[in-house]
Amino acid sequence: MAGIALFAFALWRVGIGHLAAQLRHVGYRAVFLLVPYSIGTTIGAWPWATLLPRAARPRPRGVVAGRFVASSANAFLPFFGLAGEPARLLWLRREQRARGLAAIVVDRVLYNTSNGLLLSFGALVALLATGLPLAVPLGAAAAAAAMVAVPLGVLFFVLRFGMGRHVQALVRRMLGSAYTEGGFGDEVDRSLLDLVRAPRGRLAAGVFVHLLGRASIATEVYLGLVLLGERFTLPDAIVLAVVPIGLSLVFSSIPSQIGVQEGGQALIAGLLGLSPTLGVALVLLQRFRQVSFAALVPLLLRDAKDTNASGAGPAPEPTPR
Repeated sequence: MAGIALFAFALWRVGIGHLAAQLRHVGYRAVFLLVPYSIGTTIGAWPWATLLPRAARPRPRGVVAGRFVASSANAFLPFFGLAGEPARLLWLRREQRARGLAAIVVDRVLYNTSNGLLLSFGALVALLATGLPLAVPLGAAAAAAAMVAVPLGVLFFVLRFGMGRHVQALVRRMLGSAYTEGGFGDEVDRSLLDLVRAPRGRLAAGVFVHLLGRASIATEVYLGLVLLGERFTLPDAIVLAVVPIGLSLVFSSIPSQIGVQEGGQALIAGLLGLSPTLGVALVLLQRFRQVSFAALVPLLLRDAKDTNASGAGPAPEPTPR
């Protein structure tokens, strides 16, 4: 509710008429914003799949479809950007879902590490190539460090105290009892240990692939600024691209960071010497992309019923709760 109120305030503060004029200038060309996100999300789907045994991996279509479904659900559900991740299990055989969930936990650590690296780069650019107050790049650097340290700490806690049974209860609540069995939680804990003890090269490669995917998605900010038609520099685009990453550390519990992202981008755009309206318009273009892909979720979920996991039969449907 606070996010919606902040969203309304941001629209009122920058002026709805001016904002509408900028969006009309973009017009149908907003569909081009779907391209960077499609490429980046497709790239980011693969680190999770590589953490699974080859025989357990879904077909490529299922790997990518699961990533799009999870990303859309993460954006609209208030659970720190994680609520949609269990949806990827829909493309796995029942006996592989514990391993799949363990891979999701490790994959999110790799993903957050890549986010931290990208945010660190943005902080460096802000420090060296913009006139932003020193507090901004320093705050971004601190957020980047926390973005890497906190998931690692959570992973250590999970490994140390065995949280698989609690995760089992969460998945059962979200997807139904058909997706968990009696020993599901213990199998999650065992699989986590196996993945953490795996060769470090595979984990490092996962961070690198996620970094490529996140960088690809970040280019939508540059494209959006071009479509909006106002003058900007490359450092401006880089800094604005990492603002949502920095905000997600604290505000990921707010669905889509609604209001927070508009206010944050307007503030940083103003500090960069750009129009605050430009920052809000940029976020609204990204929200158009968000809604466009969310509309595909029912179609992708239907695909989960028909897609075989590595040549196996179709995944069973959830048991009605």
